[in-house]
Amino acid sequence: MNIEIANRLQKLRKENGYSQEELADKLGISRQAVSKWERAESSPDTDNLIVLARLYNVSLDDLLKDTESDQEIRDRVQDRRNDDIEKDTIILTDDEGQTLKIKDGHIQAFNKDGSEHKIDKKKQILVSVADGVVALLTLIGFLVWGMCFDGWEISWTLWVLMPAVMSIFQAIAYKQLTQFVWPCLVTFIYLFIGMKYGLWHPYWFLFITIPIYYIIADPIDKYVFKTKDINED
Repeated sequence: MNIEIANRLQKLRKENGYSQEELADKLGISRQAVSKWERAESSPDTDNLIVLARLYNVSLDDLLKDTESDQEIRDRVQDRRNDDIEKDTIILTDDEGQTLKIKDGHIQAFNKDGSEHKIDKKKQILVSVADGVVALLTLIGFLVWGMCFDGWEISWTLWVLMPAVMSIFQAIAYKQLTQFVWPCLVTFIYLFIGMKYGLWHPYWFLFITIPIYYIIADPIDKYVFKTKDINED
């Protein structure tokens, strides 16, 4: 119900000398229901409209007549639909003005100027294929190292190395150093040296390089490569 009809209901009630409480008693409803009608938050049902028309001695047409043009009605309906759409949409904007819109499981990326950021499908496919090849080679390496060289005690560390190798292709494809999983590489080296040569100490210092790597890589990504976050691509 639009605000014009809501105002008319309020005006007719007052002209006939009813308070909201009195009108509610006559209709057998709550005062809050009458209040919502007059604030255009809800509409009377058909039975209540008929009773109101008789009570105010007006026709239903007079009670509900709408002076809005067809275009104004269409605009109002469209605005309401847009509001409903926005309620179901999650919008994320980063410091650089790039935006992600998430609705019904679909993600759209927009550049700072409002243009849609197109996703490079070919690049995604190549990275996915490379990941599959790395996973297969890791499995083969694990089995060969274990069975042919009796290296079961150490060969499992290849699974720790695998994410690091996969991330090399990711980092190259999207030109982002921070996409390389440096912690996995460090962990693999530490485990291999420790289990193979028993040099657990002092090689624990390798883990100190993890925060150093990202402290250096992050500004390079932002100010040298000037790339977007991988999640937006």
